[in-house]
Amino acid sequence: MFNIKFWLVISLVFIIESCATLPKEFNEITVKKEITLSQVLSSPENYRGFNVLWGGRIVNCLNRENSTILEIIEFPLDLESKPQAETKSYGRFLVETKDFLDCAIYTPGKLITVAGTFKELRDGKIGERPYKFPVIEGKAFHLWKEEIRVQLETYPCWYPYWYLWYYPWWCCP
Repeated sequence: MFNIKFWLVISLVFIIESCATLPKEFNEITVKKEITLSQVLSSPENYRGFNVLWGGRIVNCLNRENSTILEIIEFPLDLESKPQAETKSYGRFLVETKDFLDCAIYTPGKLITVAGTFKELRDGKIGERPYKFPVIEGKAFHLWKEEIRVQLETYPCWYPYWYLWYYPWWCCP
C-alpha cells in the first residue's frame, strides 16, 4: 500500500510541475493574464497600475538616452504565453523600459512576450493616422526563437510487390 501511495505522490509532483506554462523570466512578477489590450483601450482608467502580460510581433525599436521603447503589434497568447501570430490582432502597444535593449537583437518581425505595469495611453501615429498607444513599463521580456518549418517531400513508393524488381530495395516495404 505504501508503494502505491509513494508512486502516486511522485507522479502527481511531476504532473503539477509540468503545468508551469510561463517562461522563467516571468516567475518573479505577478500578472493578470486576463487583462487584454481591447479592455485597456476601452477603459484605460480602470487598469492603470495593473501588471499585464501581453505579446506580439515587434514593429519598431527605439533607443533613447535613458530608455528603450518597443512598438509591438499585439496578438493573443497561447497556453505557453507565446503570441499566436496567425490570429487577429487588436491593436498596438508600446513598451517602455529603463533597461538598454539592443535594437539589433529586438528587431522588427520577432515575437516577444512582455510583462509590465500599464501606465497610460499615449498619442502617436501609425503612418499618417493618429492612434492612442497603451504604454506599459516593461519588467520582464521573453524573445521567442524563430520557428523554421520544413516540408519534406518523400519519394512515392509503389506498394504492389511485383514493382519490387523495378525499384531499389530501400524504396519499397
